[in-house]
Amino acid sequence: MKKSTLLLLAGALLILASCRKEVTQVSEVDQAFGTVYDIKASSWSTSDNGLSYSATFDVPELSDAIFDHGAVIVYLSFVDNVYEALPEVYDGIAYGTYHGQGTVSVDMQAVDGGTITPPDGEIYAKVVLIDATALSLHPGINLKDYNTVRETFHLN
Repeated sequence: MKKSTLLLLAGALLILASCRKEVTQVSEVDQAFGTVYDIKASSWSTSDNGLSYSATFDVPELSDAIFDHGAVIVYLSFVDNVYEALPEVYDGIAYGTYHGQGTVSVDMQAVDGGTITPPDGEIYAKVVLIDATALSLHPGINLKDYNTVRETFHLN
């Protein structure tokens, strides 16, 4: 009886000793998304007789996690595929952005507070969503520079 108990304990010890825990460390997390939205002239609406205009578009990738803890960055291009981070003043008009769960809006108003006319052509908005984990891996990144953001987070 002692011999079989001893053999059983020795077998169990051998099995347990052969188990090991492996830890895999992830050095980079690419949890970022970016896409371009066309803001057509007909997309702008006003509720204050032309003192300001806004355009809202659906961004279904804007999850609760990004909304609560991540970053939503919007860049506008007026000409030649050059993108400027919002907020931005361009040609006397202040452009800003705000977002809710699943939507992003771009608004504009005159710097002098007067009435404005919305753009008569297309404006392109690049919306970049960055998860908090990915953002924390790059604490010194200049989020105002789209090319830096694109390269850092491997956006198309």
